[in-house]
Amino acid sequence: MARTLALKLEQLKAALKSLAEALSLGGNDFTIVRDSAIKRFEYCFELSWKASKEFLRDRLGVDVFSPKECWRELKRNQIIDEAQTEKLLQMTDDRNNIVHTYNEQLADILYQKIKQEYYQTLKNVYQNIKEQIS
Repeated sequence: MARTLALKLEQLKAALKSLAEALSLGGNDFTIVRDSAIKRFEYCFELSWKASKEFLRDRLGVDVFSPKECWRELKRNQIIDEAQTEKLLQMTDDRNNIVHTYNEQLADILYQKIKQEYYQTLKNVYQNIKEQIS
């Protein structure tokens, strides 16, 4: 495995662990927990697509230049399925919205999506790539 891909996957693994920790928190400071989880989600998302991009280049000789292109290429190569691809495309839009337009209602909705589905989707991408290189 190329050194860059291995490094990206290790960073992603650590980021996913950090996100899981934020999602497990509760208590009275919901907005702090929510905002922390969203920030951790943002870097998990970035690491996920960049590790995927590196995997596609290293293992399949395919260059991609955007997250959406990356997800579609993973699907084309049967690394992820249609449902995961759709979830990742929606996730990309949600990530873009929260980065460029922050408001409380959007943050609440995104936090619930991260907790209910996005974390697991990102974890699946990581696991699928790890299976391909093992």
